[in-house]
Amino acid sequence: MKNTILNLLLVSIVLSSYSQTQVIAQNESKPNIIFIVTDDLGWSDLGCYGADLNETPNIDKLAEKSMVFTNSYAAGSVCSPTRASIMTGKTPAKLNYTVWSEAATGNAEERRLRGSKYLEPLTLENLPLEEISIAEKLKSKDYLTAHVGKWHIGDYMHFPNTQGFDVSVASSQRGAPPSFFYPYTGIVYDEFRFVGDLGMDADGKYFTNREGEYLTDRLTDEAMKMIEDAGSRPFFLNLSYYNVHVPIEAKAEDITYFKNKLSSEYHHQNETYAAMVKNVDDNVGRLLHKLDELGISENTIVVFTSDNGGVIQKYKDKVVTDNFPLREGKGSLYEGGIRIPTMIFYPKNPGKGQQIDVPISTIDYLPTVMEIAGIPNDLDNIEGESFLPLLKGEEAKSLENRALYWHFPHYYYAVKPVSSIRDGNWKLLEYLEDGHIELYNLADDLEEKHNLADTEPLKTNELLSKLRKWKTNVGAKGIRQNPNYKKQ
Repeated sequence: MKNTILNLLLVSIVLSSYSQTQVIAQNESKPNIIFIVTDDLGWSDLGCYGADLNETPNIDKLAEKSMVFTNSYAAGSVCSPTRASIMTGKTPAKLNYTVWSEAATGNAEERRLRGSKYLEPLTLENLPLEEISIAEKLKSKDYLTAHVGKWHIGDYMHFPNTQGFDVSVASSQRGAPPSFFYPYTGIVYDEFRFVGDLGMDADGKYFTNREGEYLTDRLTDEAMKMIEDAGSRPFFLNLSYYNVHVPIEAKAEDITYFKNKLSSEYHHQNETYAAMVKNVDDNVGRLLHKLDELGISENTIVVFTSDNGGVIQKYKDKVVTDNFPLREGKGSLYEGGIRIPTMIFYPKNPGKGQQIDVPISTIDYLPTVMEIAGIPNDLDNIEGESFLPLLKGEEAKSLENRALYWHFPHYYYAVKPVSSIRDGNWKLLEYLEDGHIELYNLADDLEEKHNLADTEPLKTNELLSKLRKWKTNVGAKGIRQNPNYKKQ
């Protein structure tokens, strides 16, 4: 009897080992891919990027074994355009998706009624269904594709399930809920600005056992459940946190901790925002622990990034964040609005913890992921380039030698319509209202304090010519005179 039991145990162990080996073998040629996209997280909001008040031990630990990109850019200076660029590999100007969805329709008419001298162009409010997304490409390779969290590139007729995602959780056609605490909605439950599928059960009834639940915690719960459910199938998870977008809300105990830590010497002075950043860090730690627990960490590529620069305006009489040493913030085409924290854990990378200074953009994710997954790049109209060579520790001359472009023909707080180009270390901005030109050498002037347009006329004309040619090629829409404008 003892021998029979022993034999059964041995068989069980062998079968278990065989099953685990099979899972690894099935996944090795198709690594899992996770995007963690934060909302409005600034370039200097993380410990590994020089934050003072904020604490991010889990993300810093991820950085230690990842490639950390110091010149990573959002293709847009606000949320929706950048998110569309991640999905499609195209710049917002080429997509005609240059402003967030809510501002896209009727904005020109509103400005006309306000007596504005210039009219903004009408742009898309939904990512067109005919655009090929990163999820659709991976799905063709039998990846399980899941989107969890902020979508903000289309209404319910353009939700993630229409763009190749098998699973879609907590999407909304708006940019953020009125509250990060359950039930993640405002006083009026049927308003658009809410995350409905997390607040109600299948019968449309509100849960009664989730009081005090924080949205980022819940999104991570849903993401980890999806990973577990994927089993041996390779997966692509687009985990898109609503944090650290307004409303600036966090858990009371975390706010108290950072309030006690505040110092007048810090650049960051918002204890509630610091608590929100901490919550993102806590949940990144939870997610990475789950990968370790399931034994799939070394077969999972993890991308951590943001959709634009940090918000430098006030929320409830307190400045949200500080992007020092970068100039300005969200909405602006100065570095503070478009340079974003980015790190990528690539298991096969020989130089973990390495700093990469080669500029990359969110338009590069689609071609990079396609190359990683062994998908032929048959998309001849995308603008991004694969940076897989950088992840492998190789040179990427084409990336080093190319120019990056931005176009924001809109008004946002103090930001006026503007286009920009970065070519090498040179960066030029062209303001669309009056043609004002600014030129900076980022190698010597990261803070963009010294305008060299007058002292470097040849470089100014060279970059201006490139910028205008690009705008023509992609069909970038500009501002126009308001025929009804009357000077006061």
